Amino acid sequence: MSIYELEIGWAATTGQRRYLNWELLAHDEVRGVFQTVREDVLAVLFSGDRLVFRNWARSLAPAAVR
Repeated sequence: MSIYELEIGWAATTGQRRYLNWELLAHDEVRGVFQTVREDVLAVLFSGDRLVFRNWARSLAPAAVR
């Protein structure tokens, strides 16, 4: 397991935050989520490798933000 930073600055609305919350809860490889000092970043304890995390994290943000 590793801890990765998840940039969440794109999740500004209540709906986007709710979507992000459900995605974090539903993903089998997410083992924990922690707040960081920065408001736009979460620390994610992830059981997969870096490539899997990066691809998954990229899939969360709306297409306009990617």
